[in-house]
Formats: sequence, structure tokens, C-alpha cells
Amino acid sequence: MIKEKLETYQELKARQQKELNEFEGVFFAFDNTQFAEGMKKVDATDAKAEIYSLGAGGYIRKDRSKKFHEMLKRQDEEKKHRKKEEKFLFDSLVYELQNHEFCITYTVTDALDALGYDIKDIPTELLKKACKRALILD
Repeated sequence: MIKEKLETYQELKARQQKELNEFEGVFFAFDNTQFAEGMKKVDATDAKAEIYSLGAGGYIRKDRSKKFHEMLKRQDEEKKHRKKEEKFLFDSLVYELQNHEFCITYTVTDALDALGYDIKDIPTELLKKACKRALILD
């Protein structure tokens, strides 16, 4: 029997980011020149008829919007499912605690927010262990 290796938190995060970056029909623009370039990139000519704003400078072709939201929903479900695994949960906590400078702030809030986790949903001992591990840089 071959045991399939599960993705680590960092691998899952990188794969999902790559999928997001490579999604066709999305562009970001922060001025009129970038918007015109983005329209050309996604092969659109009529912004009102063909483009939705995603907010924060993001735009998407209307005909790609449903697939885009399906992808985001699937990615969210993947994370929720994997969060049930203690090792994945621990690794994700350590990674984000280190990424959000827990060693300086000693607050877990930013890391939990980045993960979409609520402190009530994290076993206390596991969170303590992750905090301790986040302070060890090796």
C-alpha cells in the first residue's frame, strides 16, 4: 500500500497562491494606464459589459467570475478540511506566528486572523506548544 504524502501548510499555501496568480481573466490596476493594459491582457473591450471589480484594485472578466469564486471556495474548503489534522494545524500556527513577528509582539491575534482561525477553536495546549515552537528559530 502506497501512502500519499500530504502537503505541508507552506506547500498548500504556495500551490493555492500559484493557482490564484495564474487564474485567467484577472488583473490589477491602480491607474487608467494599468486598467487599459489589464483590459487588453484579458481581451476585453467594454469595461461595463465585461468586467467586475474585485475591490483593492482587482478586476475580473464577468464570464470568469463564477469559476474564480468556485476556486476560492474550493481553496477555503481545502484549508478547513486540513485544519482538522493536528500536525497541519500546528505547522500552520507556527508558520504564521513566525510570519507575524510573535517573537516581538507576543500576540497571536494577527496569526490567527491570517489563518481565519478563532482562538476558541484551537486546543489550548496545541496553541501553547505552537507559541513555544515559534520562538525557536532553527
